[in-house]
Amino acid sequence: MTNETRKPVLQDHVAVKRKLVPSFLHKLGGKLSQYSWTRQLVPEALWLGLVIDHCGYEAARRHCRALGQAACAAVNGAECPMFVKFSTFTELSDAAKEAMRSTLDQGSLEAIRRSLAPLAAVTPDHPLAFLGKADAVSEQDARLPGLLREFYDRNSRAAVLSSALGYELGLDQGKIHVAAHLVDDLIAGFKVISGYPETEESRRAAGAFRAAAPTLFMVVNLDDAVFEGDAPWVAAFWEHISGFGPCLFPDTLEDEIVDSEDPLEQFVLDYQNAVRADLRARLANWPLDLNEIEVFEVVTALLCRQATLAMEIASSPGTWNPHTAPILLRAIADVFINLAWILKDPRPRARLYVEDGQGAIKLQIAHQKRALEAGADPNDADELRQMIEIWSGWLAGQRIEALVEVNLGSWSGLNTRKMAEEAGFIDFYSYVYQPFSGVVHSNWAHVSMFNTIHCQNPAHRWHRGAAIAPAPVDLNWLYLASKYLSKTFGHFDDVYGLSLPHAAFNLVADQLSEPVRDAGS
Repeated sequence: MTNETRKPVLQDHVAVKRKLVPSFLHKLGGKLSQYSWTRQLVPEALWLGLVIDHCGYEAARRHCRALGQAACAAVNGAECPMFVKFSTFTELSDAAKEAMRSTLDQGSLEAIRRSLAPLAAVTPDHPLAFLGKADAVSEQDARLPGLLREFYDRNSRAAVLSSALGYELGLDQGKIHVAAHLVDDLIAGFKVISGYPETEESRRAAGAFRAAAPTLFMVVNLDDAVFEGDAPWVAAFWEHISGFGPCLFPDTLEDEIVDSEDPLEQFVLDYQNAVRADLRARLANWPLDLNEIEVFEVVTALLCRQATLAMEIASSPGTWNPHTAPILLRAIADVFINLAWILKDPRPRARLYVEDGQGAIKLQIAHQKRALEAGADPNDADELRQMIEIWSGWLAGQRIEALVEVNLGSWSGLNTRKMAEEAGFIDFYSYVYQPFSGVVHSNWAHVSMFNTIHCQNPAHRWHRGAAIAPAPVDLNWLYLASKYLSKTFGHFDDVYGLSLPHAAFNLVADQLSEPVRDAGS
């Protein structure tokens, strides 16, 4: 493709300062907030999924419509909300709740009680608890974790049918109005959706119901067009669920047990195990809060990233030299400054960090698709398709790709120096990050010292020529990596009031015969 015909990727986006904004979002004036199906909508839609799962789709339609009509009749006013979002039922007065219990068809009442019994066992004060309790059968109790896991995929049968039923309830209650030219397609969608995902017609219909989910299960503030904050029920749900068993992860942090006769190899293995132990101690002492999930994910990921970099340096003694070690130490310094800045205001800054990464992948996918369209080398085409599939799945699991903004500038909106200054670590920036940046960028100061040598011919004006400076292995470079890892762990400890060991740093320090002086602080 020639330069004359080449067009920028994401050309349907609008450039706003250093961001590429989807045109739909731009038309709304940037007032539509991102949301997460898994973390914000699932607690509001799960009740529908439980009724469908227990009763079957057709019976669930009948029971849930009867419930919604009873709720509307109990409120009986112009301000009656749409009874689709689970937490809406918490807004009912005691009199309205009593009216619902007395007027709701007994068969529907019993079916809904029975359907919600597994949820009541975990969160007894859920929004429809006032209908009364029923004991769950063992099959239901066993089904709840699986149903919740299925719900996490917004394309799953449980999620799609719940969205479709929610849409029908909104229509039935007179809260959703559809343009006349769309009515026939909508009716057709309702007729076939029970076959999802087995039929082509149901898969086509599912798109409309998925798209409606945010307005069904969230509330839009009409003054500024953004989604309002999560209802108290959402926080309560995750608080209850978080104690429902421990985290289940494959163990990637267990010690590696090897007895080696090579002292250096054994030292490296002991060091890596010490890093793992330091990391495990911090993860074990920081309780999971599912209402601060992005903070938890970002902070623990950056702690693991720092540990990984230190372990990789340790595993390659050949990198303990001024040619290579500063490049890795610069990455460690970068992680520290990012983490320190995030911890000053964790919730919004962790979200910024996540959204920037999502935007970067959206841009990457667009470039890869462009390469395919332009006729990539056949040997590269299959690899490009695989990468597009992998990263598209990664992105779709977190956000709707069409609503993701692409940030072309700094993820934080600040340069690294300003971030370090705001975090209170300007000295670390000046004495560690900045000097090592020169090595990463191969500036003249580093290149002239380590990749040139003076010509010894006095007639040649003392010029420099190409050279590779000898660089013996030096444990001091691992000491610096350990020091900055310890600094990262220590700052995390300070923020969260912990007092935990620094075994990896102590192990390296003990190997040095005399104190090491460096530019770090």
